[in-house]
Amino acid sequence: MTPQPDAEETFVQLVVTHQPALRAFVLSLLPGSPEVDDVIQETNAEIWKKRGDFRIGTNFKSWMFSVAKFKVMSSWRDRKRRKEWAVPEETLVKLVERVEMGSLGETETKQEALRHCLAQLRPVDRGLILRRYIGECGLAKLATDVGRSADSLKVSLHRIRMLLRGCVGRRIKSEETS
Repeated sequence: MTPQPDAEETFVQLVVTHQPALRAFVLSLLPGSPEVDDVIQETNAEIWKKRGDFRIGTNFKSWMFSVAKFKVMSSWRDRKRRKEWAVPEETLVKLVERVEMGSLGETETKQEALRHCLAQLRPVDRGLILRRYIGECGLAKLATDVGRSADSLKVSLHRIRMLLRGCVGRRIKSEETS
């Protein structure tokens, strides 16, 4: 008869097993940010402190992501105070919801490729994409907000989408041949 692992050992196994998912989740919300590792570390520290609140047998990944979401949002607030991020908080909240629900409708490989490619964009371009498509900001309003004509912005968004499409395609193709 093999001994049953105790709750703490099971909890540690869950934490270790879900680290890649945690990293992908935080990266998707903070693409290109130097704070990704800090947020992951803070999340791990917080879930360890709250380990008594988690019930073995329930959805650990969801529980861990909810803790991470609050750590990411805290990072956004800090960046906003330091005037380092110009994306409205409502947009960021919608991004969290879409990432959590997996509503991007892509396979995990495509989502990871998209996260990587978003992180490669210039911050200004990434901000435009996030506000337009995640924040669902209308073209005319976004153009006014950034001080550009709607036509100019439309061309820029098309160019950025084509860059993302090419990047995602190359990334997926390189993973398939690896």
